[in-house]
Amino acid sequence: MTEFRTEAGFLPISQDELRQRLQWAMRALWRGKHLVFACLLLVLVPTFLFLQQTTPLYTAQTDLLIEAAGARDSLNASEDRALLQVWMTDQQIQTEADLIGSAVLARRVIDKLHLKDDADFTGKRRQPKPLDVVLDWINPMKWLPAPSRTGAAMVPPHIRDQMETAALTNAFLGGVTVRAQRRSFIVSVRYTSENAEKAALFANTLAEQYVVDRLEASFDEARRVSDWLGDRLEGLRQDVVTAETAAEDYRGAHNLRRKGEQNATLTDQQMSELNSRLVIARAELAQKQARLDQVRGLLNSRSGVDTTSDVLQSPLIQRLREQESIRQREMSDALKTYGDRHPRILGYRADLGELRDKIAREIEKIGTSIANDVEIANAGVRSLERELEKTRRSANVAGEAEIRLRELERQAEAARTVYSAFLTRFKREAETGHVQRANARVISPAEIPTIPSYPSKRSIMGMAFLVALGMGVSLVFLLDRIDNAVRSSDEAELLTGVPTMAMIPLQKSRTERPIDELLLHPRSTLADAVRSLRTALDFSRDDRGQKVILVTSSVPKEGKTFMSLCLAVAFAKAGHRVLLIDCDLHRPSLHRIIGTDGDQGLAQILAGKTDLAQVVQHRESEGLDFLPAGTAPNLAELVKGEPMAALIAEYSRHYDRIIIDSPPVLAITDTRVLSQLVDRVLFLIQWNHTPRDAVRNAIKLLHSVGVAPYGVALSQVNQRKHMRYGYGDYGYYYGRYREYYGEQ
Repeated sequence: MTEFRTEAGFLPISQDELRQRLQWAMRALWRGKHLVFACLLLVLVPTFLFLQQTTPLYTAQTDLLIEAAGARDSLNASEDRALLQVWMTDQQIQTEADLIGSAVLARRVIDKLHLKDDADFTGKRRQPKPLDVVLDWINPMKWLPAPSRTGAAMVPPHIRDQMETAALTNAFLGGVTVRAQRRSFIVSVRYTSENAEKAALFANTLAEQYVVDRLEASFDEARRVSDWLGDRLEGLRQDVVTAETAAEDYRGAHNLRRKGEQNATLTDQQMSELNSRLVIARAELAQKQARLDQVRGLLNSRSGVDTTSDVLQSPLIQRLREQESIRQREMSDALKTYGDRHPRILGYRADLGELRDKIAREIEKIGTSIANDVEIANAGVRSLERELEKTRRSANVAGEAEIRLRELERQAEAARTVYSAFLTRFKREAETGHVQRANARVISPAEIPTIPSYPSKRSIMGMAFLVALGMGVSLVFLLDRIDNAVRSSDEAELLTGVPTMAMIPLQKSRTERPIDELLLHPRSTLADAVRSLRTALDFSRDDRGQKVILVTSSVPKEGKTFMSLCLAVAFAKAGHRVLLIDCDLHRPSLHRIIGTDGDQGLAQILAGKTDLAQVVQHRESEGLDFLPAGTAPNLAELVKGEPMAALIAEYSRHYDRIIIDSPPVLAITDTRVLSQLVDRVLFLIQWNHTPRDAVRNAIKLLHSVGVAPYGVALSQVNQRKHMRYGYGDYGYYYGRYREYYGEQ
């Protein structure tokens, strides 16, 4: 099973249906092969002529590698140039591509190659093509009167030169194509020209001018940067001098100075020195107070005073101690000799007492001296504390000044930093200004093309062939779909719902009467087709009779009259007694085909003016009886059910076959009345002529009265066309067994 997509979804289709659709498509194409061939000619011939008249164009291509603009700084900078190239965005690449195709570079190429004087480029030597001459001749704008040239003459020369330059620039840019390759730094420059050598020359020159333009732009940029940096450096230098001068003036005004890398005021230094001196003074005071306390304690206890360091270190006391020791020794020696009350002993004792009193007075002096030292030290500490407090109050005032000083110094430092950066950049630009790079180079120069890029004759002809073929095939299918004629037995069966009994070939009579083809040539295709129809009508599987056969069609001139005569003759040749009745009372023509009088006939019988014996004509040549239609003044209500039924019933007793030629179904209602009175209804369709809507409506009308056609016959079939178009029914094979339809 194969699925076909419709509006309702995918519907399955059988292999047979698919094969039938493919066969229909092939047959439709075969039938429309002339239309397809005509479409091919209508498209391919003008296309070929156009290509022959078209001037070939040649395209030359050169490739440029574009680097980032900052890559030139890498000559003296630490950045890697490869890293700088990574930041080249697609927008920058496209911008450079647009610059290559700009009018500025185009004018530079025109000036370099002197294209204003090039007659080939300006078109002065170009000979018009015949097609251009014809198109120019038929151009309706040429028939209009030429505009006045007064305005052109009034244009100033420099304006005229600018206009000519603009025209040449546009003409040059018309052949330029610049394309930036994706994910790459490569830009392709193409130029299309009628001259292959000039195409390569223009492409290479445009690329060279772009490189030169980039180089000149680099020099101009470096020069502008150097000039700007020079002007800016002078201003920055003045800013640095001003900032440093302000800082120094403020430092001097507030008695501030720089110490090492840190700023410190004189007050801070004084505070530091006073703190140090205060610490030392307090330490000395504590030490002297401790000595004083020690001496006072010893004096109060009267013990150990002589052991103090101050006493031991006093020279006077040491001499007094020595004298005391001498006097004690002398007194000890004198006691050995003299008594305790001896004057000498008393003298020694008086001397010792006097010496001891001196020592005591000296010790008291030492203690007083130490107390004085303590007082002095205490006074010094208090003096230092007062000085330190005063200095601290001065430091608070100096701190505010130091904050402002630091602010001025920061401003000076910032000015120095900016000045240093600009000075470094100025030196670098000054050095690199003499060595500039274009940041672009040609990696693939254009070669002279040998094959035209336009027109591509093979591709254009191939495309034209496909377009013409598609147009022809579409027209074939479209015409086949909108064509409303019936061309095959399959179509007739699908349209009517009954089988096709015969395909009656188109009669090209070689005799005076068309019926003679059937009578004189019994082995002709016409005779065989009629015999096939007779056999099909004789063959029946139901119980219904088959004596009375009605031949009708949907519209006039489909061959039903001739078909009725042929069918009657075929039954007569088979030995049947046949009555042929012309029931087309409105337009009778059967008597003219037979070649007899038709004034008296069925109309008179139905009107009751005569009987059958008086109007029936026996035809010896055809072997049948013929009842003409006759004439009557009023035919509208002549054919009625009961009189006609009685007539047919009466005739059926005397004849084996009754063939009735009736009017078209869509013309009048007589056929619907007659169809209810007969045994078989043979519906005739003219091949490749009768509209399908007419057939469909006629079948509906028959069904509306309860009558279904017994079969369908296609009339006036052109067997040669039918076989050539390949409709797929049995008529297709008539040409293959044509030898069976000839005289011995």
